[in-house]
Amino acid sequence: MSYPLFQQPLHALVRPLALLACTAAATASVASPATPARRVATPNLPLTFEKNTGHYPREVQFVARGGGGTLFLTRREAVLSLRTGDKAAALRLKLQGSSAKTVASGLDKRPGIVNYFIGKDPAQWRTNVPTYSRVKLTGVYPGIDLVTYGAGKSRTLEYDFVVKPGADPTQIRMAVSGAKSLRTVGGRLVASTACGDVTLNRPYAYQTIGGVRRQVACAFTLERNTVAFQVARYDAGRPLVVDPTLEYSTYLGASDQDYGTAVAIDGAGAAYVTGRSSSTTFPTTAGAFNRARTGNYDAFVTKMAADGKSLAYSTYIGGTSKDQANAIAVDAAGSAFITGSTFSSDYPTTAGAYNTAPVDWTDVCITKLSPSGSSLVYSSYLGGAGDETAYGIAIDGAGAAYVTGSTLSADFPTTAGAFWTEHNDDEEAFVSKLSADGGSLVYSTFLGGESYGVGSAIAVDGTGAACVAGQTGASDFPTTVDAYDRSLDGPSDAFVTKLNADGSALVFSTLLGGSDDDYASGVALDGGGAAIVVGSTYSVDLPAGGYDTSLGGLGDGFVAKLAAGGSSLVFATYLGGADYDDICAVAVDGAGAIYVAGYTSSTDYPTTADAYATKKLDYEDAFVTKLNATGAALTYSTYLGGSGTDRGYGIAVNAPGTAAVVTGYTTDIGYPTTSGAFGTTFSGRSDAFVTKIAATTVQPTTLTVNAASGAPGASVSLTAKLADGGGAGVSGKSVAYTLDATGIGSATTAATGISTLAYTITDTLSAGAHTLGGAFAGDAAYDPSSGSNTLTVTQAATGLSTVDRTGLVTTVVALKAYLKRTTDNAWLGGRSVAFTVAGTGVGSANTDASGQAVLNYTIATSAGAHAIGVSFAAETLYKASSAAATLTATTTN
Repeated sequence: MSYPLFQQPLHALVRPLALLACTAAATASVASPATPARRVATPNLPLTFEKNTGHYPREVQFVARGGGGTLFLTRREAVLSLRTGDKAAALRLKLQGSSAKTVASGLDKRPGIVNYFIGKDPAQWRTNVPTYSRVKLTGVYPGIDLVTYGAGKSRTLEYDFVVKPGADPTQIRMAVSGAKSLRTVGGRLVASTACGDVTLNRPYAYQTIGGVRRQVACAFTLERNTVAFQVARYDAGRPLVVDPTLEYSTYLGASDQDYGTAVAIDGAGAAYVTGRSSSTTFPTTAGAFNRARTGNYDAFVTKMAADGKSLAYSTYIGGTSKDQANAIAVDAAGSAFITGSTFSSDYPTTAGAYNTAPVDWTDVCITKLSPSGSSLVYSSYLGGAGDETAYGIAIDGAGAAYVTGSTLSADFPTTAGAFWTEHNDDEEAFVSKLSADGGSLVYSTFLGGESYGVGSAIAVDGTGAACVAGQTGASDFPTTVDAYDRSLDGPSDAFVTKLNADGSALVFSTLLGGSDDDYASGVALDGGGAAIVVGSTYSVDLPAGGYDTSLGGLGDGFVAKLAAGGSSLVFATYLGGADYDDICAVAVDGAGAIYVAGYTSSTDYPTTADAYATKKLDYEDAFVTKLNATGAALTYSTYLGGSGTDRGYGIAVNAPGTAAVVTGYTTDIGYPTTSGAFGTTFSGRSDAFVTKIAATTVQPTTLTVNAASGAPGASVSLTAKLADGGGAGVSGKSVAYTLDATGIGSATTAATGISTLAYTITDTLSAGAHTLGGAFAGDAAYDPSSGSNTLTVTQAATGLSTVDRTGLVTTVVALKAYLKRTTDNAWLGGRSVAFTVAGTGVGSANTDASGQAVLNYTIATSAGAHAIGVSFAAETLYKASSAAATLTATTTN
């Protein structure tokens, strides 16, 4: 379990002159020497910065204090003072080479002040000490400023380096002191202190070009105790942003209960949020359709500006009773469509709408707002003599609205020729298509069997075929012949059904579930027509084969992908921890990546290293998770919440997958908000929230380096495989190889993801194991990764030769030997060769660069033939070898 200490996004905001940003999230841990490492809570730093007015040493400019530590900011350094139990530590991050002329100033002055009445001398007291939300250090390097500010539910700290055009980001260097050790692990920077590890998550960088976010590879570099940022080539004329985590996060509500239930996003990045409000002062805008609550609670529709700082429009929609919107969709013109339920006999309808009068106690409501939010394009009731509620809405290219939900009405309006027109006398799902002008039903059908059923979500493809997901307890729920699963496996199963364009027949219909209860809450279609369905399951035998194959707690969320024809399951995965987890909504980007939102009671819900928050703060927190298109890996996953109850009910993503917006509700004054967002103060018993997360578009990678071995002189093939999150090889990427941390070359991955570097082992290496490393720097599509293994250097065989010699007794003759290694037939110099004559040692000589050793020997033998022996003794890297020849001694010439 991890507990946030502070987060350090070093990221440039998209503002004039902003060019570079670098972000890293930090957590702390404490480990007793005698016990395994464990995570512990560490300083909960405040979100305000006090200006030093003389109550601290003069070099300190601002101070942020918490229960377990203090952060001191000088013009050139940040000092984090930690305390855990009886242990204390001070971690210093000094801006190496920074300007002595840096100017520190407070930004966004807060209403609160601090007073210090210490000691008896009033002259030493400090009163009316101002506090600020942000601190700016101007000119820390030429063309580079640093902004420090607080954000987030855990009162985290963030740092923005703002690099102006023409400035050099490689100037930024942080000298770290006070750490027992400093290392990089999986791209993260880890500083070990007496109070535990402080970890800075690896930085992420991107540029927005043509509305599309493109990642720029960025990584920490570490030289002893100095940290810098290595940034790949980028467009220096555009802003470069590194992991802002939350683009914006805001409350949306007033004095009573407000709930966000669904969200949509338009091409310009504006978010459209709907839900219900009991507040009489819910924020509305001038010129909006209705600025006053008229019932016990009303539906609302709010269009949030793309930066989250203001409302484009916001309006109530409802009558004098109870009205709630459960789903929203937006067309290309910016008109918002909502659906849900109404108890009001005077719900606002429009002339010419399909039905302008209620039929019973609770009816479905369907409303289309003008792009400005100032008027209703159309608004209609839909229902029968029983109760009904709509949970999902989708819009096709022609502007027709498709609605699904559940009904108890036997006379719920159906149309001639629709797939099923008879009610089953129980709660039953329905699917209705309303004409583009809202004046008539194109088709309307029941969808169910002899037991209950609920349609919870709907999506529509380019042909006008509607895909519906929900829950059924009917053993005779209508399925198609080649459906993936035609049998009810538990008390209730999820279902996924696709209707043809006129609603007269099933394209496919299948059940999905295990031996317990399963419920689908969301559905989306990817570019290939595959249906991605999400929900909750209690079944231990859900047919899972993706990221997680086992039920982790009381109930888990699930994500499943059905092939376009509904006859097979591409993947299914559990998603959750050891308690209860519920997925409420799903969205898919243009690349097929899957985004889900929901809420969890689990303290071990799976999160990723770059998550905004890796720790749950209360009984229930919202979560946002992104899976890759294969369902095999998490690209991003985070908790989202504070110290109250937080639930995520809706999620939307823009087509490039560069940003996801989530909505829900919170009961917490500490829900994370961002500086400058529309609403940063909790207002009532519960507030809606709207949070926009910068969604990384890159895939995670793994790099597996293979072991190798060889003798000096041998050419060995060093190989490493680069794979994406699903395990598939990634081709055309450069892998850099190191040996004992020294670069030895690079190679490009083939179609299989394998790179191969030919390397000749030199005899400068010692025999035995050496560390072989590989690294992929990352790019716009893939995360960086690295790996290591062993290169084992073995002994090389040698070859020794000599030659026959002839000479007069008592004269000098040159005995010769030649030494080489047999792996590559290279001559070996600088080695000692021993000589014998007639079995008696006569001396030794060293080989020269050509491998030749020469010993001048005075013949002391009798005349005749005598054996010459040469030998090379084994060394660490080379095996022994020997050779023989003949010395012929004569007495006459």
